[in-house]
Amino acid sequence: MVNIKTTLLGLIGYPIGHSYSPLLHNSTLRRLGLNYVYLAFSVKPGELADAVVGIRSLNIRGVNVTIPYKEEVISLLDKIDPLAERVGAVNTIVNDEGILKGYNTDVIGIKRMIEEDAGFMIEEKNVVIVGAGGAARAVGVAVCESGAAGITIINRTHKKAKLLADFLEKTYSNLSIGYVELSVDQYYNVIKEADLLIDTTPIGMAPEIKVSPVIEPQALHRDLLVIDLVYNPAETVLLKAARDVNASCLNGEGMLLYQGIESFKLWTGHEPEVTKWKEILKKRKNF
Repeated sequence: MVNIKTTLLGLIGYPIGHSYSPLLHNSTLRRLGLNYVYLAFSVKPGELADAVVGIRSLNIRGVNVTIPYKEEVISLLDKIDPLAERVGAVNTIVNDEGILKGYNTDVIGIKRMIEEDAGFMIEEKNVVIVGAGGAARAVGVAVCESGAAGITIINRTHKKAKLLADFLEKTYSNLSIGYVELSVDQYYNVIKEADLLIDTTPIGMAPEIKVSPVIEPQALHRDLLVIDLVYNPAETVLLKAARDVNASCLNGEGMLLYQGIESFKLWTGHEPEVTKWKEILKKRKNF
């Protein structure tokens, strides 16, 4: 029961209506008998600084940070964990008596999802990353640190793709890192030679599900593992296109689970059971 001693946790982003995080965290808080509650806060563009002030003012123990604020929030925090600094993006904030420290649990979530849920080893594989925002940075660091043979970034704008490629090359200079614009003429051959494609964009996310896939279906192939970080709906237009060519497919549910587990540990010191969270999501989708 929520009372005057209840500790607040939350999610900040825009939009956030698609998120399963409140369901997962609150069910675990209740099961463990912890006097916390996890709420979703819709933070519109231009309001992020006020929201961060609110974390301190309301003594919120911690929040997850989602699209589009993972990079912008860094300058508003007091401390940054080394991994988050390396990624250049924060998805988790911990409030210790008014000192806000940013972490990135996405990297762990991505690696566990690919290796444990897909049974795919990144080492010596050619990887394509679609998008160049905060999530793409975390994916880039995860695959670089897992020993990918090469990475190509596909993005709508040449400038942001180059920025991400340059960012990764500073730390992982031994890897082949390239970039192309979001044009089928430029990325067709790149994807045909790839082993893994990860879409980090929100294209196809609920409620805007009736859209064209970010990658033209003719570029996909059966020897490709296609991961869409969107998890609602469970099968995005990109994953449907991949399934149609018999490619292996995976949505971002695993990343949601594993990064969320790491965040939960940072806030409470307790570790949720992966199997319990998977059961919760399964029931939610069957509801």
